[in-house]
Amino acid sequence: MWLYISDGFLSIVAHRDQPMHLLVRARHPDHIGALLPGLEVTVMPEADYPFRVVAHRTVVQRALVHYVMNMDYDNFKNSIDDRAYHDTCVEVWRTMWAFGCREGGL
Repeated sequence: MWLYISDGFLSIVAHRDQPMHLLVRARHPDHIGALLPGLEVTVMPEADYPFRVVAHRTVVQRALVHYVMNMDYDNFKNSIDDRAYHDTCVEVWRTMWAFGCREGGL
């Protein structure tokens, strides 16, 4: 699952060897800490997502519930403080807007 939150972009997938755990990955070291503060981040410089955390599914679940329950913005793009990340998210938005138009969207 790709997850865009105000403070970062994460890829969350099932852990191959630990069924009750998830692998939370990021391309920027601060992005994991934005959702899962205090966990030790492993760095794999050659990986597609070089920053990683293995976390129990319930830890990730609680973090996601906390984020959603404390969400106070009415516009995601405007909730992003980091300019470079904001601009990247706008590009993703444009790409998906174009995809929706091609695929029979309004």
